[in-house]
Amino acid sequence: MTASEIAIAEKLDQFLKEYADSYYCLEILRFFGKYPRARFSGLAVVHALNVNGGRLYIEKVLRHLIDKGVVKTYIENNVRLYSLTEDESLRSLVSDLAKLDWHQWQLVVRQICPVPTE
Repeated sequence: MTASEIAIAEKLDQFLKEYADSYYCLEILRFFGKYPRARFSGLAVVHALNVNGGRLYIEKVLRHLIDKGVVKTYIENNVRLYSLTEDESLRSLVSDLAKLDWHQWQLVVRQICPVPTE
């Protein structure tokens, strides 16, 4: 791993600790990271994440991310749309999150959402 890759990993780790506190939050961030300049309705986000019965959770997480400044809202034609912030440093971190491969993503999910042991 190069010094720049280590720096990115450390920034991403700090970002996740500060902004991503649930599985739904991770999934929303990953979704927006794939489309960093697009705007989506809440219903489009719910359908894209394929969350059965999770609409209330998605809306709660979207409000949380708006409060944190990671997601912005717009009103167009009386429809609320969501997109990533225009803050390039945050947008870049969310895009980096979306670029993680499957193995890396599983490590992130386990770190944020540990499986209970019994």
